[in-house]
Amino acid sequence: MTSIETVKQYIRHLCADIGVNADDIYNEQTGAWYFVQGSSTIEVFLTAQKNPEQEQQIFIRCMSPLCAIPRDIPKQFMLYKTALAINATYLGYKLTADESRGILCAVTERNIEGMDYTEMINLIRDLGFWAGKLDLFLKKEMLAS
Repeated sequence: MTSIETVKQYIRHLCADIGVNADDIYNEQTGAWYFVQGSSTIEVFLTAQKNPEQEQQIFIRCMSPLCAIPRDIPKQFMLYKTALAINATYLGYKLTADESRGILCAVTERNIEGMDYTEMINLIRDLGFWAGKLDLFLKKEMLAS
């Protein structure tokens, strides 16, 4: 069983491996750690959700902002249409709108049950990789429209 404390230890281990202090990249207000990979910022946090039996499950969730959601309705439609096409094509992450912040994000998540250190690192690194590619792609698409 992987506990919340185990995941926090994994995060501290990752921070030590990349030469940063976990406390320095943690934001108490949001409850998230903020990693930078290339041009991407990856927000990593733990969140709870109940399963059908009403038992609490803990998930690690990684989010990376990609672009602002345009106010212009036709441009907004094109962005959402593109995001849905990306969601239908690629595996391992999804694109979602964070309306409260007015941004489109790449997101990946996993139940922490049974997760090991390597799986956590792959989750974060893979999202950083795809977020970088998607950031460039969406900027190009939005400039073209």
